Amino acid sequence: MRLLAIALSFALIQCKPSVGPSKEIVLNTDTAVVDTPIQASDNVELSVLESKMKQAGLINVQWLNPNIAVDLKYSTLDNFLNTDLYGELEHAYLEENTAKKLAVAQHYLNTKNPDLSIKVWDAARPVSIQQRMWDVVDVPVDQKGRFVSNPKNHSLHNYGCAVDVTLIGKDNKELDMGTAFDQFDSLAQPKYEYLMLQRNKLSAQQLSNRKLL
Repeated sequence: MRLLAIALSFALIQCKPSVGPSKEIVLNTDTAVVDTPIQASDNVELSVLESKMKQAGLINVQWLNPNIAVDLKYSTLDNFLNTDLYGELEHAYLEENTAKKLAVAQHYLNTKNPDLSIKVWDAARPVSIQQRMWDVVDVPVDQKGRFVSNPKNHSLHNYGCAVDVTLIGKDNKELDMGTAFDQFDSLAQPKYEYLMLQRNKLSAQQLSNRKLL
């Protein structure tokens, strides 16, 4: 379920990272304090793309909360394009405020169930890769927007302000959401969930997992 050496061309405008002291965020009766991000050690070798993301001011989400799991689908062949687009990139990067919100979400999730973790399937995505995705999708141009945003318009992924995520248990097994990653039909759309439940396309447990997510 989608929740969906390369030049980096991020345009961090509305999602410009904040710089300053730790930010305290209150969630119901729980308080989570997200500290200023821990920077990677200078002796850690980064890929070319990862170095460019860091230079653009983006944050590795696991610096903020190591309980967040990462499995970048576009660094594998397990995606709707059957193409490894990210190469050596294995870490999820976001602009700082978005990364902090994700870290708080993981904290809040663990107050509900300490055995669960958020798994990130996709995070910040360079416009250059957005263009490659657009070019590779083999459908008429007027239908491409169903599968990938037009790189000319940019998307929240290009600003480092969007993540595609799921949930995993203590055994690293993904909770059953009723669809696979990169599924684009009605079954993957939240607005049709109750209809799909009535038609027995989704189970009560799958719907419960989605609501938890």
